[in-house]
Amino acid sequence: MRNTQVEKIASETISKHGLPGFVFAEQDVYEQEKDKVFAQGWASIGCAQQLKNPGDILPVRMAGVSLIAIRAKDGSIGVFHNVCRHKGAPLVDEPCNKRTLVCPYHKWSFKLDGELMGAPRFYGSENKPISSEDKADKGLIPVRFAVWWDIIFVNISGDAQPFEDFIKPLDDLLSDYPSEGMQMVSATDYSGEVNWKLAVDNFLDGYHVPFVHSQACSIESALGQDDLFLSDDIVGLRLPHGASAKPAKTAKQIPHWPGLAEDKKGTQQWFGIFPNTLFFVDPVWVQTIVVKPTGANKTDETLSIYVTSEEAASDEYTAERARLSDVLNEVNQQDIELLDKLQHTRTSQVADQGHLVQAWDQVNMTFHKMWLRKMQNT
Repeated sequence: MRNTQVEKIASETISKHGLPGFVFAEQDVYEQEKDKVFAQGWASIGCAQQLKNPGDILPVRMAGVSLIAIRAKDGSIGVFHNVCRHKGAPLVDEPCNKRTLVCPYHKWSFKLDGELMGAPRFYGSENKPISSEDKADKGLIPVRFAVWWDIIFVNISGDAQPFEDFIKPLDDLLSDYPSEGMQMVSATDYSGEVNWKLAVDNFLDGYHVPFVHSQACSIESALGQDDLFLSDDIVGLRLPHGASAKPAKTAKQIPHWPGLAEDKKGTQQWFGIFPNTLFFVDPVWVQTIVVKPTGANKTDETLSIYVTSEEAASDEYTAERARLSDVLNEVNQQDIELLDKLQHTRTSQVADQGHLVQAWDQVNMTFHKMWLRKMQNT
């Protein structure tokens, strides 16, 4: 499928006005994105700590695919297409815990590692179990995946660069943070009538924060923003003293990252990992947002919040963690409400005459150009 309108978008136009409005609205653009943007790259689907116990299963629908992440009996994680190998029925509709997966259509059953266990009356009137030979090629189809900072990334096509190479610039930048100690506080699902790119663009927009989220950030703090350009797939923003300049979110200080240098205890950084992973690192908490498009103008999100250590996850800080979750979800809800309105105006031709601002919009411009490169295969 080709979209000649997309092919005609010039990088110079993006530098002045951003992407044209039609790319946030048209179904044929979304259909192309399913392969060129989501299947070919490393997209996130959820977080490993959403699968706390063996048998936990997390179904995800995103950009035309249906997947399941599973915590196996040995504690390992696997990712599979949520598609029965008989007639393609979905195996799981909601998060759940199971010992085996049973297709609701014809009762084919699968182990947590994807292996086919049984298929009733597979041989018709000859009532005997399906043979090992006939089972061999009928297991669930696995998906290439990686887990980093608790985020589960998938590469649907199987053709993307090694994940370690993809994430290395950001991994190196955050090498002083002991991410293995992170403890999930909450995971909250959202839905919006908005194109997924507007959700990503908003997260990377530091300009709006002191105005839309004045309870969380002052304009004086935002003026210290540094732009971060780490690779062709990763951009971000940094406030060297952002946490220090903001009002405390909790009455009692939640513990900082263990061993974090003093000069980093005020630093806030947030990143867009193309295409759909939004990631915020604070001195005392971490936030991830997995953006899951389900249509040209429909997007689901899962916002996960973490503290940085077992100490911070202890009973001593129960009230502080609850307050932190409330504040960060309040911020995200403000964005969701804004984005639902923005979907109607940003997709108009009048919005194509908007002007990006040199002082604030460089990261957004870069995200737009990332998208254009993928779509034009350049």
